[in-house]
Amino acid sequence: MDQFTFIISAYNSQRTISCTINSILCQTCSNYKIILVNDGSTDNTPQICERYQKKYPGKIKYISQENKGLGGARNIGMRLAESEYISFLDSDDWLMPEYVETLTRNIKLCQGRKPEIILIMPKIYDENSRLISDWYDKTLFDKVFRQDGEIVNPQEDTRLLRTDVSECRKVIRLEYARRINFSFREKVKWEDVYPHFYLMSQCKVCMGVGSTGFYYRKGSSSQITASRGSGWLDLLTVYGDIVRYLDSAADTVPENVVKEMYYPAMRTMVGFALQGIRMVDAETRKLLVEELYSFFKHLPKKYYKALKKHLKSDCTSSEIRNFGMFMYLIRHRGTSRFYNSYLYQEGIETVVKKCIRRDKANLWR
Repeated sequence: MDQFTFIISAYNSQRTISCTINSILCQTCSNYKIILVNDGSTDNTPQICERYQKKYPGKIKYISQENKGLGGARNIGMRLAESEYISFLDSDDWLMPEYVETLTRNIKLCQGRKPEIILIMPKIYDENSRLISDWYDKTLFDKVFRQDGEIVNPQEDTRLLRTDVSECRKVIRLEYARRINFSFREKVKWEDVYPHFYLMSQCKVCMGVGSTGFYYRKGSSSQITASRGSGWLDLLTVYGDIVRYLDSAADTVPENVVKEMYYPAMRTMVGFALQGIRMVDAETRKLLVEELYSFFKHLPKKYYKALKKHLKSDCTSSEIRNFGMFMYLIRHRGTSRFYNSYLYQEGIETVVKKCIRRDKANLWR
């Protein structure tokens, strides 16, 4: 049995899908399979996938389905996988050449203690500048994992809950995923956010491998972070999933782990909310702001306390200012409406910054 299965969801990916597939086929170690899931593409993606499947029938399985979103495509891939580990790869990213070989070697060194999750270290490729930079949480990753192959229990070292939410940088043991009944929500964007907290909080054996990963393509117009439409409203569905999980997580994970999730969950929710307000089109913006106002107004105070507690020690000065200002404005209907207009938002932010400097004590009330 091959040790790894790469699950690639492809939607209108004719420009990049060949690079993604070739990066796997060119690995220095061949103990892998590939599952290609065409998620209702309307371009030449199906024909490209079919050509690869015919050329490499022993390596590649090809599935075509009506559009179910990234989560739905990944779920089908997980059901079809038969390897020990699964890895998700987006159809515009590509693997480093020794990815499979490096993971195989480190798993062999585990001496029977098989990791449930392997965290790897991607690189960011900017399509516009063509520059490569470090992954978002590299500093935190290097503090937790001092060397390749080190194993940490996330329920003991809860800093792992604060790592980036990308599921593509997690290599997951299939037995573990099935044991905890893991699946993605379908037909919803931002599908990585809730699974991060579910998978990491349930995990007891997490390995770090920082010497290899994949190249994440930043700046592509096909990415959900580049969209401006109603897809941003899916954030509220994802936020609801997070809150419901934290309300019930004490049934399956230690109480201290639940408490430690409030801060990274809150930081993630505020961060995506700010990004959404900046990116979304004017028509959708008003509805998004209204939904965010309702959500954050009724969010239990323990989330705010957790964010306030860790901001100074864990965030940059810019994040502290932006997060504080957002919380200052969004929880009151009158001030939240300033986010409806870019012009009014700019003016009110200037005023709020002055208020924050004068009255930091009232920032979180």
